[in-house]
Amino acid sequence: MVWRFEPGEGLRDAFCRVAKAEIAKVRAGLSAPDPELETAIHEARQGFKRLRALVRLAKPRLGSDFTVENRRWRDASRLLSGSRDTTVLLQTFDKVRAKCDGQLPASKSRKLRARIASHAGKNGAADLEPHLREVFALLDEADRAVARLNWPGSSGALMKGLRKSQGRLRKYWKKACATAEADALHSWRKSVKDQAAQLRLFRQATPGKVRARRNDEKAAGELLGDEHDLWLLSEHLRAETTPSELAAAREVLVAEIEKDRKALRERAFKKGRAFSSESAKSFAGAVCSAWEKASARQSAVQQRKRRRSNGASRTTSPTP
Repeated sequence: MVWRFEPGEGLRDAFCRVAKAEIAKVRAGLSAPDPELETAIHEARQGFKRLRALVRLAKPRLGSDFTVENRRWRDASRLLSGSRDTTVLLQTFDKVRAKCDGQLPASKSRKLRARIASHAGKNGAADLEPHLREVFALLDEADRAVARLNWPGSSGALMKGLRKSQGRLRKYWKKACATAEADALHSWRKSVKDQAAQLRLFRQATPGKVRARRNDEKAAGELLGDEHDLWLLSEHLRAETTPSELAAAREVLVAEIEKDRKALRERAFKKGRAFSSESAKSFAGAVCSAWEKASARQSAVQQRKRRRSNGASRTTSPTP
C-alpha cells in the first residue's frame, strides 16, 4: 500500500513519496472508464482528504505553502462533491425510510424522495466533464510542487506536527461535547479522520496501543459521518416546501432522524473520549518514540546485511 512511511526511510523523502503516490493513484482512478467513475470519484475525494491530512501534519514546516496546498485539495474535493453528495443523501433517505416501515405510506415516501433528489441534484455538478478537467489541472500543479516543498525532515519537526494535530482534535472534541451542534461535531469528525490517516502512515512502527487507537478513531469517524449524513438529510427535509399531503410523512422521517442522530452521538462520544482527551505532548511523544525505535531497528538490520554482503564479497574474490 502506498499510504505508509517505511522505518529507516528519511522523513522528507517519505512525505514526498507518499504525496506523489497518492496523486498518481487519484489520477489513475479518475482516468477509469465511465462505469467505474462514481467509485473513482468517491475514492478520489478520500485521497484528497488524506493529502490534506498529510499537509496538516507537515504544517509547522510548510509555512505559507501550507495554505496553498490545503486549499488545493479542498478545492479539488469540492469540484467532485455534487454527484457524490446527492448519492449519499438518497442512500441515507432509504435507510431512514426502511426503519419507518408501517408508519410511512410507500407512495408518500416515494414522492418525498423524488423531491429531495430533484432539489439536491440542482445543487450538484450539472456537467462533470469541466470539473474533472479542473481537477486534473490541480493534480498537475501538485505533482510539480511536491518535490520543492519543505517537508519535515527530523523527529523534532514531526513532533510539532503531531502535537498540533492532537491539540486541534482535542479542541474540537471539547466543543462538540459542550454543544453537540452540527458544526462542532463536523469539525471534530474532520480532525478524527485527519489523525486516523496520519497514524496509518506509521503503522509499520507503532505499538499495539497506538494501532488500537487508530481503530477507535476509524470507528468514531464512521459514527460521526453517519450522524452528519442524517443531519444533512434533516436539513433538506426541513427546507423542503412540502405539500400538505406530505407534511405528516416528513415529520415521521425527521423524528426518526433525530432519534438516530442522538444514538450515534452517544456512541461516538463513548468511542472517542479516550483518544480525544489525551494530551498533545503525550500523544506526539508516543508516536515519535515508536518511529525512532523502529527506524533504529531497521538501520541496524541494514547494517548487518551490508556487513554480511561485504564479507561474502571478500570470500568469493578471486586470488590475484
